[in-house]
Amino acid sequence: MSSSSRSRPDRRRARVPVTAFVLAMVVVQCFGPLPAAAAIPLPVVAVLPGAERTSLVVDLGAGPAGEKAVEVTVGGVAQRATLTPVISDRLAVALLVDASEAGRATLPAWLSAAARFILEVPAGTQAAAVADTSPPAVLAPPQRGPTGVVRALSAVRADGQRRTSSALALALEQVTATATGPRVVVFYTTSTDAGGETATALAARVRRAAAILVVVGTADSTYWAGAARATGGFFAPAGTPVVVPALDQVETTLRGRYLVQFPTPSALPARASVRIDTGSLTLTGDAVIAADADAFAQPRQASGIGALWWVLAAGLTVLTAALLVWRRSRRLRPHPPDPPARPAPPPAVARGRAAVPPAVARGRSPVPGSEPEAPP
Repeated sequence: MSSSSRSRPDRRRARVPVTAFVLAMVVVQCFGPLPAAAAIPLPVVAVLPGAERTSLVVDLGAGPAGEKAVEVTVGGVAQRATLTPVISDRLAVALLVDASEAGRATLPAWLSAAARFILEVPAGTQAAAVADTSPPAVLAPPQRGPTGVVRALSAVRADGQRRTSSALALALEQVTATATGPRVVVFYTTSTDAGGETATALAARVRRAAAILVVVGTADSTYWAGAARATGGFFAPAGTPVVVPALDQVETTLRGRYLVQFPTPSALPARASVRIDTGSLTLTGDAVIAADADAFAQPRQASGIGALWWVLAAGLTVLTAALLVWRRSRRLRPHPPDPPARPAPPPAVARGRAAVPPAVARGRSPVPGSEPEAPP
């Protein structure tokens, strides 16, 4: 199965949470914490259900650092929940590299990218390396510290054909052999698909392992974009030969992802309500845990429309807070004194001589019958 299209919408969706948090943090820094009622929608990217524990992949973007409190309720009943950043000392990651003959040209870039990733994550990360070739091979078993993984990557040579489905299964075995912390498979490939397995089936396997799939590829692929997004991951398109922007996207986006983990409800399907308090922001969201573990439960905030609503809500909060501050500043601003009243203008005076009627000048009344009487 092979298809390709632009992946720009994926990149825009990845930037949405960052934009919202920047707007919200401007308000916090300038005007103080938002009111408790001004909750922001929480993007629930994916639901990873398990027999005992369910993980919600949420995106907090470039949120404020520090302690964050999480509350989860199912059917109105509070659950024991934890909030863990994906990039943390509890991370278990498998670096899957396309080492096939078909990918020979880009193999040096993939090996460099994988080494850079393991060198930049926390020192307590447990990492493994796997090669997608025939047959797929474990280059470095799960281990803490980057030294052994980097050494194994430096010795890889291109050979054989891709066996992507089998290589992915081998990579999932490396991360599921660890504790219940965040699990991530980062796949570097030039392939547009897994070679026959549908994106839905591949994503279901990753989700059953409670893992997140991140794919870095040179070919724009709706296959990898859809499969990765269903697990809480994403597709990072890499240019040829420049792959640095894709690597930056991987690190930046993963650092904004968190796992909300709580016991799987006994009765499924079930709706979980999540509330995360960062101290300056409150985020809330809902997600549906499906009865079928292979079904793709669609969280209410996982769609592009939900993410867009989050941005609009944050922007409206900014404008409302700015308006309130502006109105308050106008009330507190001292008003200038009223200007003194101007004196009334003097009455108009006509200048010149007054004219006397001729009859009056001759001593006679100008009206007949009104002559003055003679003095006695």
